[in-house]
Amino acid sequence: MTELSIDTPLSLTAIRDLVTREEVDNEQVLHLTANETVLSPFAQNVLSTKLANRYLLEHLDMRLDSPSRLNNFLYRGLNRVNAIEQSATQVCRELFGAEYTEFRCLSGLHAMQTTFAALSQPGDKIMRISTKDGGHFLTELMCRSFGRRSTTYAFRDLCTIDIERTREIFERERPSLLYIDAMNYLFPFPLRELKQICGDVPLIFDASHTLGLIAGGQFQDPLAEGADILQANTHKTFFGPQKGLILGKSRSLMERITYTLSNGMVSSQHTASTLALFIALHEMYEDGREYAARVIENARHLAGLLNERGIPVLAADRGFTQNHMFFIDTRPLGAGPMLAKKLLDANISVNRSIAFEHIDTLRLGVQEITRRGYSGADLERIAGWIEHLLLRDANPESVARDVATFVVGRQNIRYCGKSAGPRRAPRGKPSPATPARPRWVNISLTKADNRCAPETVEAVRTLGAAAAVFEHQTDSAGNISVRTNGHTFVSASGSYLKDLASHDFVELVDFADWTLRCEGAGPPSAESYMHYLVRTSVDARYIVHNHYIPGDEIADLDVLVIPPKEYGSVQLAEAVAKAAPRSHIIYIRRHGLVFWSDTLEECTALMAQVASRRI
Repeated sequence: MTELSIDTPLSLTAIRDLVTREEVDNEQVLHLTANETVLSPFAQNVLSTKLANRYLLEHLDMRLDSPSRLNNFLYRGLNRVNAIEQSATQVCRELFGAEYTEFRCLSGLHAMQTTFAALSQPGDKIMRISTKDGGHFLTELMCRSFGRRSTTYAFRDLCTIDIERTREIFERERPSLLYIDAMNYLFPFPLRELKQICGDVPLIFDASHTLGLIAGGQFQDPLAEGADILQANTHKTFFGPQKGLILGKSRSLMERITYTLSNGMVSSQHTASTLALFIALHEMYEDGREYAARVIENARHLAGLLNERGIPVLAADRGFTQNHMFFIDTRPLGAGPMLAKKLLDANISVNRSIAFEHIDTLRLGVQEITRRGYSGADLERIAGWIEHLLLRDANPESVARDVATFVVGRQNIRYCGKSAGPRRAPRGKPSPATPARPRWVNISLTKADNRCAPETVEAVRTLGAAAAVFEHQTDSAGNISVRTNGHTFVSASGSYLKDLASHDFVELVDFADWTLRCEGAGPPSAESYMHYLVRTSVDARYIVHNHYIPGDEIADLDVLVIPPKEYGSVQLAEAVAKAAPRSHIIYIRRHGLVFWSDTLEECTALMAQVASRRI
């Protein structure tokens, strides 16, 4: 390979030529890396869809059909993509046992950052796998970057957690999260035993390497075995693009994760990559079980062939591996980097990795060649090339020619599902009729001076200050209203609950023909119709709505939980109004809490009751 020296910007023609040549070279390489995959033609094609230019924002439960929304930001939605996401969500239930899904993470690392931010606080301690035992090399650095401390599991031997010593570490260190964050591993983890140790402390399993094997029912079943959260990137044993996902069974944990993503961790989830992920999920649903079984069979077979030829493979006494990867011990053979380069010069791509008590290894994975249909005789041939290169000092250039000829003829991709035909050209379709019941009410605002009495403003300021201190509450999030002397006032859109002023109130005058007539200086809160409608079902003088996403601390409180509804929608207003007669505290999932009462003292006490339980 000729080293390039770029002194001036390249022309687009030159860039196109370099990309083409890189693609040609790539197709001549035998890819045995454990951390990459190959997409199906359908998934690869959708990465260049024209929809890649369009936004896909928010969680599906809050996005709804066009016009879609992110808080108060409206945009043209992608209704058919929403339908595909609904199907992908159902696939995750069936493949992983996940009740809740998050597809918006851009990578596995982004998924980890999200769970860090959502489920722990600065200063908390996180239990992780040390790098010498196979842990990811970035976890400790991420703990530091997020202001978290860390401690590590105790291991007994290769890939085996010492449960009793780990129990002692847990009881001494009291971590707030347990992560299984391995990048080098061979066998399933004792999740049931770890969950018995940590109890209510969340146990998070990073399945980036083995997600496809889990989907195929061939490795372990993390959510059924005790993990609270399953997170992963989607491009190793899984059929997906370079993206991430988070899955779980716990409503409270997953809603904290969703809220965190929506409020600072992601905006666009990258529409094309998301579509490719949805396609990969459906391919796994159709063909994942057969594929996953063949991956493990191929990994063990190739590891055994190499070991028989005198190339030392770790864990030979345990069958080498129970997943897609295995490790060559380079210590009797030479320095890992030199051996890896020798294989690369022969067009055989592997990972060099320091693993398991600092052993210098070559890490090999068979997930990509399995998807290309490699099996018995092919693995014999591969083992022969590696033997000649590592043990018999074969000329890499000579082997490279044989490898290239062999690989170029094996470009077909299998396990692509049974129903993906050619894409049909888009065809125009008439828009659906406008429903009689609108998504939102209309607002008619008449400019007027504030008529809210100073003593009323002061009382509401007290409630606003109490509501604003909750976790997840940002400056302008939430809203508050008061009824006094026959008049109802609601906070204006964009006002700060923690520091309300007299000009921050708009009067709700009346409602007719789906129009809420208001008077004041600025537009009323997007949830004004909710404040209006609740008062038709209960005698509420004070109504407070903040954006706190509670956890299990509300389980024994008189809190009524209702499904997520679109911000500012008629559906949300109707759901809260229907719930209000049954409870003074209502939790709108993935959105926040509503408190109502006829007295200032009781409304304050309701908020204090929840605040005292916050975790």
